[in-house]
Order: sequence, then structure tokens, then C-alpha cells
Amino acid sequence: MVGEPTEPGNPRLRQYLIRRLGNCREECVAVLYLSAEGLFIAEDFHEGVHGSTAILPLRRAVRRAFELDARRLVIAHNHPSGNPEPSAADIRATRHFIDVAGALDFLVDDHIVVGANRAVSLRDRGLI
Repeated sequence: MVGEPTEPGNPRLRQYLIRRLGNCREECVAVLYLSAEGLFIAEDFHEGVHGSTAILPLRRAVRRAFELDARRLVIAHNHPSGNPEPSAADIRATRHFIDVAGALDFLVDDHIVVGANRAVSLRDRGLI
């Protein structure tokens, strides 16, 4: 994926995230770091985040984005239940993440929730 365009609606991105997160038995979070042009730079993966609730790693993600000179981020996490529908807590946490990252000139392209073999984009749903 290095150097590939990583647009939120890209089916290859969703398939990658399904393969990466779909079989995790605990909630896990992936943060993808992108250039201003949307090219993939790096990924951080956080396993077993806070039991049954994914806590978005805001401070770590922002620090890492500065280190990588990234300009855009894509957040993804899984629901071990297999249901990829975003919860109210997912939406609140994402909006907070976007507000803080935006104040530091980072664009959060999307937050994708993965359940089993499906992925739901909060951006596509109009939730962010």
C-alpha cells in the first residue's frame, strides 16, 4: 500500500481493513497516515484496546502524524461481534478526534468500522 492513493471510498482500502481487522477477537484500532495527496505513508495498529470498547489513540496518532509529516488520517476499528454498524460512542469519539486533529491542521478522511467481512464508513453514512 505504500505510495498508493488511499481514498476513503476505495474498495481496496476497505478490503485491506477487513483483512486486517475482521478476525480480531478484541477491539483493535488502525490509524493510516497519508500525505496531503492521499498517498499511504504508514500504519499504526493497536490491539486489544480497552476491553470491549475501542478508544481512539488521539495523542499517539497526532504525535505520530507530526513525526511522519502526514497531513491526512484514516481511522479504522473493528467490532468483534461482527456487526459493523457504528455506535453512538464511535460517532462521538470520531467527531472529537476530528475536532482536535483539525485544530492541528490534520484532515481525518474517514473512520471505518469493520465487522467480520463488512466495513461501514462513517463519512459515507454522513455521520462525520
